[in-house]
This record gives sequence, structure tokens and C-alpha cells, in this order.
Amino acid sequence: REGDDELSLLAPAEVAYLATLRAPKRRHDWLLGRRVAKRLIHATLAAHLGSALPLNEIVVLAHADGWPQVSLPTLGPGAPPLALSISHSHNRAFCALLLGDDRPLGCDLEAIEPRSPGFVADYFTADERALMAATPAAQQPTLANAIWSGKEAALKAIRRGLAEDTRLVTCLPVVEEADGWRPLAYRWEAAERALPPLAGRWREADGFVMTLAVGR
Repeated sequence: REGDDELSLLAPAEVAYLATLRAPKRRHDWLLGRRVAKRLIHATLAAHLGSALPLNEIVVLAHADGWPQVSLPTLGPGAPPLALSISHSHNRAFCALLLGDDRPLGCDLEAIEPRSPGFVADYFTADERALMAATPAAQQPTLANAIWSGKEAALKAIRRGLAEDTRLVTCLPVVEEADGWRPLAYRWEAAERALPPLAGRWREADGFVMTLAVGR
């Protein structure tokens, strides 16, 4: 249930948008994403500018094409441009932020769960399927979700999301055991399209995988 404290984090335009969402899960996920995103933006502004806005003066609304846009109307023309990406999964939210809006950015969060051979065959590229086949069975659920999550992050970075065929991009996570963020290599599979080179990272934590895709 949405409490007054949670709604107090929202700007008037966000309150108006929330009123258009009827499904309880959709409302919950949207609020969760905004709460995490606003705290990240608040901390980033405090660290880089020496001061930060109240959370209800940070506005995060969807662009007409679906990706999240940040505006800081009370700062006027001096507001720094920000690039934001938001992901939800199983009552968790994960956000990524860049100062400046001239570099692609995407993030994704996925719960680690089995992915069927049919799923891998339908949505993964040949090199991704080969990496899966070479990986011990116990590690395959984590790897499959890291690949899928990495694809979503890359497609968010070009602001297309799952409107694109997921085989447009090959995503190869480094699978050696390690703590923290690990490299994730990206390769676009459409030579005829001018798509930006991306650097990737991924990690596993608490039964989830998180991925980042950032323009190099």
C-alpha cells in the first residue's frame, strides 16, 4: 500500500502519472524504480555539485519512446544533464546514472532462474549458445540470465529495448569465479547499422544478476 511518505517523494507531474496506472504491480514497480532512482540522483548531485535537491524536486518521467528522462526544473538552465536507466525484477530495482546525456547507458536486473533450451535457441546468438554449451551445468542458470540481462541493458542503451530482436547483439560475460563486477563483452550483429560501441559489466548478488552497458 502506498503511504504518504512514499508519495511525498514525487513531483506533481509524477503524482499525476501515477494516477493513470491502474494495475497494483505496475504502480508498485513504478514507485520502487522512482524511489531508487531519486536517491541515486540525489547522492550523485550531492557528491558532484556539493548540494542536492529534495527528492520531490527531481522529476523522472518516461520519454514518449519509453526510456526514463530526468529533469531538475527548480535548477533552471544550469541543471546538469543526466542519463538514467531503471530496471525491476521480483520486488527489486536497479538503476544506473551518468552525468551528461551524450553517452549510451543501459542497466538490467534479472532473478537467476532456469532458462529452457528453447529460450536459448530462440533468443541467443551462435556465440552465446556456444558459451552456454561450454559452461558447467551448475553455472548455466546464472550465465543464461547474465546473457539475457546484458542484452536488455544493451538494447536499453540504444533506447530500443525489446522492440529489437535480441540477436542484434552478442553478449559474452566473463564466467570465471570472481567477486564484484566482471567484464562483459558486446558485439553488434548488424554491420549495416551505425550502433555505438559498448563496454559492459555484470555481477551476481543475492540470487540476481545485474548488468551495465555504457557507450565507450
